[in-house]
Amino acid sequence: MKRILLFIVLGIIASYTYAQNAEEGKEKVYIDYFSHSSNISKTMAEALRSKVIEGIHEMKRIILIDVDSDEALKKEALRRQQESAMGDVTARSEEMTTLGAKYLIQGQIASMTATQKKDSDGKIYYKGSVSYTLKVVDPSNGTLKGTKTFSHEGLTGGTGDTKEKAILETLDYVKYSMEDFVDEHFKMEGTIVQVEEVKKKKAKTVFIDLGTAKGIMKGQRLTVFAEMDIAGEISKVEIGQLNVKEVLSPNRSLCKVTKGDEEIFEKIQEGTKLIVVSRAKEFWEF
Repeated sequence: MKRILLFIVLGIIASYTYAQNAEEGKEKVYIDYFSHSSNISKTMAEALRSKVIEGIHEMKRIILIDVDSDEALKKEALRRQQESAMGDVTARSEEMTTLGAKYLIQGQIASMTATQKKDSDGKIYYKGSVSYTLKVVDPSNGTLKGTKTFSHEGLTGGTGDTKEKAILETLDYVKYSMEDFVDEHFKMEGTIVQVEEVKKKKAKTVFIDLGTAKGIMKGQRLTVFAEMDIAGEISKVEIGQLNVKEVLSPNRSLCKVTKGDEEIFEKIQEGTKLIVVSRAKEFWEF
């Protein structure tokens, strides 16, 4: 019995250690409540925010923390509401900085509507439309790192037999669009450590020093830069692109060279440092 308990304890410790190691090196980011006009219900606004959180979590790129899960931040938000001092964000920002937040994601919902339509049989249905903006802010000084506006309508607008159902169906596209948002504002950077396959002096597959520890996943696109001395200044020059073929460990992935195979091989032979940076998919790559 004691031996079984020992194995259970060791298993829990190992799992905890693995979870800690998997989060090492990732940025801690808080996501705030989303602002919206009074004609948008709190329930629908929270549904949109939940889809944003879900989509970012699935990327496994950052440690995303909902401000609603932190009691100190909830109390601070309530205090500001009671004092009608929503413009006074100093105490809130200081609290996030103390908690180790690298960035804060803020959201502003512009519209959540649905338009009445008729199908070919004359049956009435609704087409959803959602528009919102996400901002990435450094809470230590209020500096804006980046902003991105999303509009889901037309082809990316859901349908339903009521306005509410149409809007909720549209929110599924919110989750999917977070991949581009994360790739744009929370980039991964690493290096090519070894060429795995070469054909006719062209690099076909390479190993990079990015893996599960940084949240890299199969299918991730990467841009390759050569670190070069240009007029006495070290600069990064784009020379190719990669696609992650297989994630091997916390710090290793195997990638297929999709562009610049000859130049990548040439630079590696010269001993040039090759830097890889994550990038969002182009429209034609979907």
